[in-house]
Amino acid sequence: MAAPPEHVVAVVAHPDDAELMCYGTLLRYREQGAAVTVVVVTTGINGVSLADRGLGVSLTGRERTDESAASYAGSGIDLVTLGFTDGALVPDRELVSHIEAELARLGCTVLITHSLHAGPDHQDHLAAAQAAVNAATRIGTCATILHGQPHAPRGDFHPTVLVDITDLLPDKVKALAAHRSQAGRWYLGAEFTRHRAAEAGWSLAPVRAAAGRRFEAFETSLISLLAPEGDR
Repeated sequence: MAAPPEHVVAVVAHPDDAELMCYGTLLRYREQGAAVTVVVVTTGINGVSLADRGLGVSLTGRERTDESAASYAGSGIDLVTLGFTDGALVPDRELVSHIEAELARLGCTVLITHSLHAGPDHQDHLAAAQAAVNAATRIGTCATILHGQPHAPRGDFHPTVLVDITDLLPDKVKALAAHRSQAGRWYLGAEFTRHRAAEAGWSLAPVRAAAGRRFEAFETSLISLLAPEGDR
């Protein structure tokens, strides 16, 4: 029996979150023939620093959605925005139901989302992760759940999975640069992106890191291996 198509779904809180956590991984899955969809829960309209807000800077949901679209242009990766307001996400029935409907519609086989225990990470990240994992328990096709590395410092993140993105790192840097409304944020810069890609390797695969390989790192709450031939 032919294997069902792989469909990788990244469920993230804000525009730019998937690019930060797993852009190279999503491109790698596309290279290998998987369908890939990024589900962005919020519009990101509140993604303005207090200092900028004091100067009268504001955003529309359209600006950040357009930036996300630019990040994935030509990649073959689909983008869905659920339209929630950022800053006050809660993993309630409404959020879980919206995410579950998308996972079911897409036939999700691999779910990528935020860490479930990342210390001082953004509150929306934790809510999106909790809702996504809750929803995935009722998606029979979902065999793997990966949790991407947060950018917040002093977190409780302990990766066990690496994806080699060495050749895709320039694409990731370019994708993050598309988020022009967020310009100046250190975690979107090329220096931090390259540093984190190296750091992931040194922590788990130092020989490969020493050889110049660069990675995205993940925790996992579900990995299903060696399914019977008829179930693949």
